[in-house]
Amino acid sequence: MSQVISSARVGHLYQQTIPQLGVGLLYNPSLELYLQACPDSCDYVEIIPDMFWTDRGNGQPERFEEIESWMNVLDKIAAHYPLTSHNISYSLGSAGIFDKAYLEKMKEWHQRYGFKWHSDHLSFVKVHNDQQEEHNAGLAVPVPYDYEVLDMIGGRINAIKRAIPTPFLVENNVYFIDLPDQELSETAFLNELSNDTSCGLLLDIHNVYTNAVNHHFDPKEFITQLQLDKVIEIHIAGGNELGGMYTDSHAGPCPPAVWDLLDYTLPLVPNLCGITFEFHESYFHLLQFDGITRELNRAKAAWHLYHT
Repeated sequence: MSQVISSARVGHLYQQTIPQLGVGLLYNPSLELYLQACPDSCDYVEIIPDMFWTDRGNGQPERFEEIESWMNVLDKIAAHYPLTSHNISYSLGSAGIFDKAYLEKMKEWHQRYGFKWHSDHLSFVKVHNDQQEEHNAGLAVPVPYDYEVLDMIGGRINAIKRAIPTPFLVENNVYFIDLPDQELSETAFLNELSNDTSCGLLLDIHNVYTNAVNHHFDPKEFITQLQLDKVIEIHIAGGNELGGMYTDSHAGPCPPAVWDLLDYTLPLVPNLCGITFEFHESYFHLLQFDGITRELNRAKAAWHLYHT
């Protein structure tokens, strides 16, 4: 699409314009044949860069080894679609250490692939012991919504923005326990973070729905508490129950409640540039080609209703 969002319309979020892309897919290995067979099904592709290399760990020589077979697939995708980057290893909430080598790798990839925007989660995945050895937590661990954490994450986002001029977005996270005595609500934390750093917001509607189911709050009220002019991207997905909790497992098609929340949200986000459908490759059998196309077409119908 030719429309762009001016920086002036989002409170000077960025010095450059942000393209309105439409409806995209978060790439996973099950989608290689689908994108070949149905090239017009989506308007852009979002990738998780960490999938395409082996990370030997911080401080190791030649730390990031790109996987040749995967890189061949990525180069084919990049030749046909605009790309956005959804990172999992900035680990914005890790105490004490920020991975500058990872940031340099991402700077190189932005120069190579020209991502329209990039993002990461309001969480952390990296933890360190007293010897500064790094370990992966195995999931996106939520951060406490306190001013000290807000200042730390804000400084890291500013460092990312200094290194990479591409618009950077922060995604609301899933949490399964309520931390006591927090200084801010999640929405207030995200609003202050976006104001302090001029980052955008990636509103994951399924994450909101997951938290609403598990913690018994109104997801629409949560959404309206956000500064919705800062929302640049929306994620939609499916999930399932595990151990008595509803999980953000990206398990196949979106549930009806997520489509309802999307319809509720779209009139409220004037600067939206993309809706991304994500599912885990292990649930491909629940979708198949027809099911993926059906989810994308439903998202496109909603997009065109409000963002033509």
